[in-house]
Amino acid sequence: MRGVINLGIGEPDFDAPSFVASAAEKAIKAGLGKYTPNAGVLELREEIAKKLKRENGMIVDPRRELIVTSGATQAIFAVMSCLLNPGDEVLLPTPAFPAYRYCTYLAGGVCLDVPTIESAGFAPDFEAMEKACTPRTRVMVINSPCNPTGSVLEKKHIEKAYELAASRDLVLVTDEIYEKFLYDGAVHFSAGSAEEFRDRVVTINGFAKTYGMTGWRLGYAAGPSEIISSMIRFNMYNAVCATSFVQYAGIVALKHSLAFFKPILSRYQRKRKIVCDFLSRNGWEYQEPLGAFYIFPKLPEGFRKDSANFPRKLLESKRVATIPGPSFGVGGEGHIRISYSLDESQLEKALARIEQFTK
Repeated sequence: MRGVINLGIGEPDFDAPSFVASAAEKAIKAGLGKYTPNAGVLELREEIAKKLKRENGMIVDPRRELIVTSGATQAIFAVMSCLLNPGDEVLLPTPAFPAYRYCTYLAGGVCLDVPTIESAGFAPDFEAMEKACTPRTRVMVINSPCNPTGSVLEKKHIEKAYELAASRDLVLVTDEIYEKFLYDGAVHFSAGSAEEFRDRVVTINGFAKTYGMTGWRLGYAAGPSEIISSMIRFNMYNAVCATSFVQYAGIVALKHSLAFFKPILSRYQRKRKIVCDFLSRNGWEYQEPLGAFYIFPKLPEGFRKDSANFPRKLLESKRVATIPGPSFGVGGEGHIRISYSLDESQLEKALARIEQFTK
């Protein structure tokens, strides 16, 4: 369709910094376009390990406990494929990013959806999660800051997640791709930073969101050596390796200061306020997001029973794209996901169209 304003896309509205683009160009000109080790270029793994220690408090062996992947989603696919046998279960607090579900299905696994507690800022319902576990449950997934809700788990939530994982002998897979998008003093805590957690935590992250490198496809996973070793062998026949010259650009990205990101975060804070003000003004129920660049409001009362079709009708009538809440699991019924990762003027125009549509 023409003339559509897209509030559905989970992509930053800025390009990769010039120092990253220049590094990729230099790598290509230097002939660094050949296969790399399946685990990724060692220098990049070493820089990732330094980053994890510096910013996340994690101690990781770059030779044994890190793999570079073709984006964070490939890391999710690889870890599910290596941890699950057919019929094994993944404990999933919902609403949740759909890749967790479909990577589980592709690995032959089963998802155990457990709705989060919306009134508590979409905090996990650990009592319900424990009841949902069976002898076939193998993995628990957490995502903070969260897509689609923008919630940020507190340290106490991460600790409870680990305690549950330990009591049920689960691997805790934690997706931290939105770690730099934090508002109102929210603090990101990495489960892998606790020494007593390291034996069963796989941390997934990447360059897509912070560095605007979505199409570059560069991610990574850190975790116990036996799991990472399996993922490296799996990667040989899944992707061989992440794109070589992009890996060299990643080295430069991690060595560079994050000062470039400060004005970006300020801009996203303004856009978050624009959306929250709109929702408040129009009487929508919502939890103010503390991270990422999404908000997951409840639809107005008269539209909730048709939440799967609301986005289609809005798109056809007003040319505004959003994502239906049920796409994110049973915890998404009656909601839509709005991404505010676009130009402020376009954002305001899209919200005005939504207001016209609901009225």
